[in-house]
Amino acid sequence: MRVWFKNIAAMLGVDDADERSVREILGAAAQRSAIVGLSPSGIDVCPDPDCCMIDAVKGDTISLAWIGGTPRVELTPGARFQIAIATSRGFHRGETTILSRWAEQGAPGSRRRVGFLVSIPPTLTHVQRRNSHRVPVAFDLAPVAQLFAPPLADPICNAPIVDLSDIGLRVRVPSALAEQFVSGQRFVVKANFVTAIPSFKTTVEVVRIAASKAQDSRVVGLRFTESMEELTRAIRALDLRRSTRPAA
Repeated sequence: MRVWFKNIAAMLGVDDADERSVREILGAAAQRSAIVGLSPSGIDVCPDPDCCMIDAVKGDTISLAWIGGTPRVELTPGARFQIAIATSRGFHRGETTILSRWAEQGAPGSRRRVGFLVSIPPTLTHVQRRNSHRVPVAFDLAPVAQLFAPPLADPICNAPIVDLSDIGLRVRVPSALAEQFVSGQRFVVKANFVTAIPSFKTTVEVVRIAASKAQDSRVVGLRFTESMEELTRAIRALDLRRSTRPAA
């Protein structure tokens, strides 16, 4: 009976995530600062790039950082909410409880960060539908971003771009420079591409610093501080083209 149910679920684009540890899924989501959506329990929700992202998984709680700086919905401790966590192919959805609110001041000149601690969902359901688009760029595009720290006129480093999305990018920086990248700090990034992705120069905010597989380097997650509509359209077109590319 279980096999039959899983076959039907696959046809509907829904997959029970019980074969993977919920904590494993959440740990991976925290590593990539996954975008999250929230809605009152019983109302289906999708990841929302204007809502919040996973800041960390600590013990039996998930720390969510509000992207807009100030929550637009009432999140009362004890309230039950549905949570949707973005993945590369759809998202995971589950039930959570709001536990408490937190706030912290970032680097000098950056805005105050606010967020919430929520409970870890007992189960997660995978929905095979895309809401956020992120493309790896290492092989197809091989671009390098210049990072500037105004008012300095010269770039502080040239950083290879690991991947790119419609809300931000991840770059690889030398370990010796990692201490310059503090969560909440802002930089100007300039990236030039030779393919279908448009070049851009815009302000970004540091959201995460993580280990890198490359020696003597760190991966820095950067969020765009303004909408990038042309970039969004290009990424979605590239993502669609890759997904429909015939297998070798």
